[in-house]
Amino acid sequence: MPFKEKIAWISVVTTILVWGGFFGFMLTTGGKLHGAVYFTGFIAAVIVQTILATGAAIVTAALAPADAGAGSDERDRDIARRAYALAYPVLIGLVFCVAGSVHLGFDRIDMAYAIMGAIVIAEIVHYAAQIAGYRRGN
Repeated sequence: MPFKEKIAWISVVTTILVWGGFFGFMLTTGGKLHGAVYFTGFIAAVIVQTILATGAAIVTAALAPADAGAGSDERDRDIARRAYALAYPVLIGLVFCVAGSVHLGFDRIDMAYAIMGAIVIAEIVHYAAQIAGYRRGN
């Protein structure tokens, strides 16, 4: 498995675990807690994702230093380009949905978290598209 695919796996797994936990917590509490609790959870999620992804990348690089030191070739760049080309329309579509949510009674805080959710979903699509690109071999 190429190093960049390993990094994509690390990224998609940590993103799903950390942000799934964060948004799951938000949904189960139903917005009943003080806003500072959610903001603290958001900051904690950013820190935890950073630590998990960085730690896993360091371990992966230490286990295969030659693979980690290799630069991006044309295939890697093509896979990355296709992944962004898939994730960007997802992000734009979700942001338009969030903008339309103002008509459903969302306030600015709800919309801010919804935009964050849109970014997280687009990142998951991006990493999944990278993984699919490496799995297909193109």
